[in-house]
Amino acid sequence: MMKSRTNPRYTMLLLLGLLLGLALAGCSNDENPAGTSLIGTDDYDNMDLSQTYGGLTATDEPEAFGDPYLLQLEAGEAAEESDDPLQVDPEVASLEALSEQPAEPDDPDGLRRPRFTFLKITWGMLDGEVDDLGNTDETQDLLDWSGMLTVDRGIVVVRRVILFERPRDQLVYPRLNRQTVAWISHTGRHYDGLLIEILERPTDLRSAEGAELAPNMLHFHTGPYSADFAVRELPDLNEIHDVDDEGDAIQLVGFRLSDIGLCPKGFLSGIWHGLPDMDETVAAGPLAVGVFKGRWVGVRGHLRGFVHGRYGYDGNGERVFVGKYIDRRGRFQGFLRGTWEPRTENRGHGSFRGQWMNAGGTAQGVLGGEYFHLPERPGGFFSGRWATLCDRQAVDTIQ
Repeated sequence: MMKSRTNPRYTMLLLLGLLLGLALAGCSNDENPAGTSLIGTDDYDNMDLSQTYGGLTATDEPEAFGDPYLLQLEAGEAAEESDDPLQVDPEVASLEALSEQPAEPDDPDGLRRPRFTFLKITWGMLDGEVDDLGNTDETQDLLDWSGMLTVDRGIVVVRRVILFERPRDQLVYPRLNRQTVAWISHTGRHYDGLLIEILERPTDLRSAEGAELAPNMLHFHTGPYSADFAVRELPDLNEIHDVDDEGDAIQLVGFRLSDIGLCPKGFLSGIWHGLPDMDETVAAGPLAVGVFKGRWVGVRGHLRGFVHGRYGYDGNGERVFVGKYIDRRGRFQGFLRGTWEPRTENRGHGSFRGQWMNAGGTAQGVLGGEYFHLPERPGGFFSGRWATLCDRQAVDTIQ
């Protein structure tokens, strides 16, 4: 029997390979394999608001945070698609294409460019039982919000219909003209709404001689609420108007863009739930007194992701909110942090303002809006806007 003799050089290479394999295994544990992120490790029920991001980490989450309400919103997104034929109108496409062109050297103020204004309108039980989106009980008392809106000049495009219970709720066709939209809508314990885009040609804004025309007006009419607004004032609009003693209200949130696609921006909305004394109690230490969660959508209303977090007081007694933004697949997109402030003149109403940051803590954009919550009512909601820092006009509108 012949004895084999091991080559010492081969043995050394074998040992080095074994050590390298063990080192790689140590860097890639079973919980976080190479190339993946930890998922769903953050505790949203026990956040420390004195920490910069409340203890949240730049990790991925289950889709829609695994939250039944958010998952239901995601499942219903397809039903919010607008069937307005003007979405594919050649003139609309041509005007929007102009927004993507650089300003002409001899037109630094953009007087020869079209203007785009987006308006999100929601009506009904805005602070109702928002966790029960599937309830369409025909026996309950319904409030008729059927109506119409029109502008003096320009084109109105319906980009989204919000939570319409079709076929009972619907847009009215054929449209009277390109400036007018009519709808049939009834609300019970939830709300409906529209996201519209108003396109104004240069000739809708100024005469052939360059003189500014009379203000272009938006006329909004429903049974419970009617109002007129100057279109140029819509970007600063973020208002809630009560229409009865049952909790029904209407909210209008505007946005004007210098461009449509170059710098992402859009809307966010969802539920804002708190403890009964959330506005009156100033904590001696960090205390999360409420929760917010909702949708993060693009300027035309298409779902981009979700937000989830807490609001309350930090260790200095300052009102703060902290949260996380994920995309539709649950991938981490940013941290949210800012402040909230109740309105003393309007009980239950308040505002929030803040930033969203990447994993390294660098600011990527701003967000802000309004919330509504009354202690004796079962729910609450928030609605607002977000914009990336590259669009100065949109950022200034929010801040």
